[in-house]
Amino acid sequence: MLRILGNVFSLASFVLATYLLVMQEYKWIELIILTFSLSIGIMGIEEIQRDNKGRGWLLLLTGLLCLYSSIQGFLFFH
Repeated sequence: MLRILGNVFSLASFVLATYLLVMQEYKWIELIILTFSLSIGIMGIEEIQRDNKGRGWLLLLTGLLCLYSSIQGFLFFH
């Protein structure tokens, strides 16, 4: 289940990033950061479950930091 969610969020990040680069509409950057943070957080949870605790916690904390910056972007720039 986590692998499917990770793939969905990674694909969504890729599609949104490609769309924004082609159309040059940078007002949706926060949405890309949100999907990116969710995919990184899910990768961190998968690594923790595989007993790679150091890498898993690093990925999870990175995902939380990206999630925080995405929420800040939604609150202050829209």
